[in-house]
Amino acid sequence: MNYLQMLSYLGIGGAHPGGLSLTKAIFELENLPPFTTILDAGCGTGQTTNFLHQLGYEVTGLDHDLRMIETARKRNIDQKNEITYLHESLSNTSIASNVFDLILCESVLSFTILKDSLYEIKRIMKEDGKMIAIEIIKNETLTNDEETELLDFYGFSSILTIEEWVTKFKENNLYIYNTLKAADIMINDLHEPSTEFNLSSDIPESTFSILDEHEHLSNKYRDKLSYCVFFLQKTHDQ
Repeated sequence: MNYLQMLSYLGIGGAHPGGLSLTKAIFELENLPPFTTILDAGCGTGQTTNFLHQLGYEVTGLDHDLRMIETARKRNIDQKNEITYLHESLSNTSIASNVFDLILCESVLSFTILKDSLYEIKRIMKEDGKMIAIEIIKNETLTNDEETELLDFYGFSSILTIEEWVTKFKENNLYIYNTLKAADIMINDLHEPSTEFNLSSDIPESTFSILDEHEHLSNKYRDKLSYCVFFLQKTHDQ
């Protein structure tokens, strides 16, 4: 079992830094008009998707993990929402081109092959589309052993500095119009519990040892790793 499978068995929603409280703060800042079309890429159990639907946005959830999607669809039925959930990979979707006003990625891109996921994101965004990405960043240089430990445990494709993220986005004609680092973000209810659990009935014993290791690594690398919220605008190829 790996870290992502652990999240799936525990049915964790709001696992990204700041949780749903950060998501709320971001959308208060952006103040998007009603009926904005949004793809919640890597939607997990649908916590954010459901929240955005309640705000009046036209939201679609997408996740590669079937267990997560099934939990999200159950929430959809229970709350009588009309949200479409897609069991697909962000790197290769069935979505038509130029569909969404906004792509939201909450701690998703680091787990993907960026050249594939960013190409797909740009394809399915409208011509004036935007993306908001909450991603892990490297504050300090990691040794080879440290980087290997993190990559192996979490399944990241890479761990980038802010400057390296900027370069990756620019390579795909996604240009940053705003960034928020962890230190920039003031959230009144940041300590309000915003991570929910939808426990599976068949949780393997190893799940909780992986959760313990995650807590250990979070403490070990608290000074070397952080996160950043990137606000991006799609631009035309030069």
